Amino acid sequence: MEWTEFKQGTAPSHPALKDDIIFINNIYQVNLEESKDGFVKLSIKRRDKQAIHDWRDLQRIKNEIVGKEREAFEIYPAESRLVDTANQYWLWVFPEGQKIECGFENRMIVKGHDPDGKKINSRQRPFDKDPEDAIDIKSAMKVAKEYMED
Repeated sequence: MEWTEFKQGTAPSHPALKDDIIFINNIYQVNLEESKDGFVKLSIKRRDKQAIHDWRDLQRIKNEIVGKEREAFEIYPAESRLVDTANQYWLWVFPEGQKIECGFENRMIVKGHDPDGKKINSRQRPFDKDPEDAIDIKSAMKVAKEYMED
């Protein structure tokens, strides 16, 4: 499904959502709630109410709503703090300039994996448009080998 640009929408009349900023495109509705400490909570759900969790979509939503260089996390909480009320996902976005203390240090995007995963035991669905800095799987394997040798 082709992705349309997010537009600002209106919040339903619910006291808990009174401060939310709503963004809607043809696939998702995103409620943005800012906290006093600079964090942003993004509540994300598909408009068709389906339970589909697509990492690339969540990354794109984060980029389009709060910016490409802001870092966010999704939490899998202790059962005592679990909230599971709908096919909905949450990203907590750090204040601008603040980074998560774990994760990868460098960017690497790999394109053109083995489509059936039989030759190199790796699969990656194709990009709609390959990122300019995407490398092929053979180059990625070379980088990984050099990394392991260091």
